Parts: sequence; structure tokens; C-alpha cells
Amino acid sequence: MLKKLIHHEFIATGRIFLPLYGAFLIMSVLLRVYMELQNAWSFELPGWLGVIGAVPIILYVLLFIAVLAATVVVAIQRFYKNLMTEEGYLMFTLPVKVHQLINSKLLVAVIWSIASGLVCVASIFILVATPDTFITIGHWWKIIYLSAADQGLYLTGWLAFELIVSLLVGVVGSFIMIYAAIAATNFNSNHKLLMGIGAYVAISIVLQTVSSIVMTVLGMTFSQTLADMLLDSRNYMGFLDMTLWVSTIMSIITSILLYLGTHWVLKHKLNLN
Repeated sequence: MLKKLIHHEFIATGRIFLPLYGAFLIMSVLLRVYMELQNAWSFELPGWLGVIGAVPIILYVLLFIAVLAATVVVAIQRFYKNLMTEEGYLMFTLPVKVHQLINSKLLVAVIWSIASGLVCVASIFILVATPDTFITIGHWWKIIYLSAADQGLYLTGWLAFELIVSLLVGVVGSFIMIYAAIAATNFNSNHKLLMGIGAYVAISIVLQTVSSIVMTVLGMTFSQTLADMLLDSRNYMGFLDMTLWVSTIMSIITSILLYLGTHWVLKHKLNLN
């Protein structure tokens, strides 16, 4: 049943994202053509006509922002509309578990987030790519790699893996925090919007406070070890590894707690009035 929920969610959200991605990439191509023509012919529109010349850039920026923001907006809209409004009467009568409803929303939101990031990278590549792009990237990568290595930081495949894991955990945690805030609106039938915003702010403050306390305690407990790492460039990678994994593990723990809280609210305190 989870596969059916995910399939339905992809169809519903794809109607928004696919046209948006298509429009954004087409606008990227048109802007690149406009820039190439402007450079080749060295023309500038005089006076107020210059405003017209800025229209492609303005449209591109607006679409760029829309692609980045759409994932969060759609995630909020789908979760709230499907589970917190009258549609919830239908969703919660389906022969599915509460965690399957949450997981389907979460998985699809994360996948669209990754897709949005890749589309933005592709768009930038369309705008700046030249026949020598990969050669230039390789040249600068070599300079950055050697410079970092001189400081005791080695940009290896393992570090890339750690960064990707940390990023994915962060993305998942962000959506779970949003879902937890939306679920909290069940505790107030009259002011759901204010309740949701207040819950999100409260959760953020609590998580930041707890994170600061944990990092302070760890810093005091392992102060000598950390000092030794920072004084010896050979240990910089160890310090970076430890920092990444501590923050990632903390994010995983908080995400699990928020997920369980969201699940409990939807199962025991659901209020669709």
C-alpha cells in the first residue's frame, strides 16, 4: 500500500514540479541565447527599453526562487490538505498505517528536493558552460585540493560521502520538523495557522538550545582532545569527521523524536474540525 501512496503522491506533485522544471530550463536556454546574442552584437537597449532587456533575467531569477521554494510550499500544502482537512477523513479510512501516510509524503518531498537541486545546477551549467568548462573545473579543483591538503584537509571520496549523508539527513530532518509543526495544529482548532507557526518556532528554539548544550558539554569533556586536533594539522580530518558525525547523529536523534511525536499526534490526537 505504501507504493500506491507514493505513486499517487508523485502523480499529484508531478503536475506542479514537472511543468515548473520545464519552464525553468527553457528560460535558462533562452537567457543563455539572449546573453550570447548580446555579447556577439554588443548591443544595449537605450533608455527605458533597457527595462525590457532585463525582463529575461528577472523571469529567470523568479523561476529560480520558485524552484527552490516550491518543494517546501508543496510539502506543507500536501501534508496539511491531505491529513489535516476534510480530505483527512478519506485518508485515515484507507487500509494503511499512519506511518505509511507520513512516509509517503516525506519520501516524495525529499526526492523532489534533490531533483530541484539538480535542476538548479543544470540551469547554472546551461548559463555558464563553455567548451573549456570541464578543463577549468579540473584546474580549479586541483588548486583547491592541493591548498586544502597543505592545511591538513584532504578532499577525498569519504569526505564527499560524509557531506552527502549529512545533507540528506538535514533535508529529511527539515521536512519532519515541518510535519511536526503542522501536526501540532491539532491542539488548537481556532487558530491553526498561528499554532503551526508558533510550534515551528518553538521546535527550532528547543533544537538549537539542546544542540548548543550538547556541543558545549562535548567540547568541555573532550577539550584536550579537540585542542590536540586543532594544534596538529594531521588531525584536522579527524576533527572534521567528528564534527560532521556528531551533528549528523544529533540530527538523526531529533528527527526520530519529532517523527514519533508527529505519528502519535496523528494517531491519538487528530482533530479535523
